Amino acid sequence: MTLSIISFAWRVFFIRDKTAWSEEIGRECRVLPFEAGKRFLYQVHFNGIKVGKIELGYQGRKEIGGIWQDIIRLTSDVKIIKLFQIESEELVFMDRDTFLPLKVHRKVKFLGREESILEEYEQKEGRVRIIQIKDKTSEERLFRVSPPIHNVLVLYFLYPLDIRDEAIGRTYEFNLPVRKIGIRLKETRRISAPEKIEEFYILEGSPRRFEVWLKKTERLPWRVEIPAFLGRIVITRVE
Repeated sequence: MTLSIISFAWRVFFIRDKTAWSEEIGRECRVLPFEAGKRFLYQVHFNGIKVGKIELGYQGRKEIGGIWQDIIRLTSDVKIIKLFQIESEELVFMDRDTFLPLKVHRKVKFLGREESILEEYEQKEGRVRIIQIKDKTSEERLFRVSPPIHNVLVLYFLYPLDIRDEAIGRTYEFNLPVRKIGIRLKETRRISAPEKIEEFYILEGSPRRFEVWLKKTERLPWRVEIPAFLGRIVITRVE
């Protein structure tokens, strides 16, 4: 089990109508579907056992270097037996108009060891620069990626895609710094809840076959399932 499992898992979709930014960089987007200071709490389970929590918060919009940017903050605290212990904090800076990532600051404590990661996205040039600092040493890597370039966290929490029933079966592809992933609208699903029936869009990703449940009425992520080493990780929203 690696850090990438939680990192990959915890980046999914505040879906917004009629805006598909997998196709172009400059498309105008509407405002975010939540206000500054809004927080969302999720519980993490491994094979049915609660092992931690993840919290997302919208920090608001700021002008940085002459560019208006939306900022989201994500923290996680997960411990799976003695095999996997992680605490992390991430700040993601996104272009106000496209919601494409500009910069990501990540601090991670994994199995007691701390590291800091900075990702800089040069969308027009098709480059991502990743600087990793660990054990007082620094390593810099440069990736060339076809734009638009996405970030996993932004994809999970800000996925402006024109989702509707007629799109069931369609697959969308996104370029990440080190890989390309596909997300398919698999089906709709109705679940009986006390005094009402909830409806969800079910999305399936590859290559890890993660599954995301999006509540149709709010277009918010309610459940994420990810296959993991020796089991399955399930992330669910706390009301």
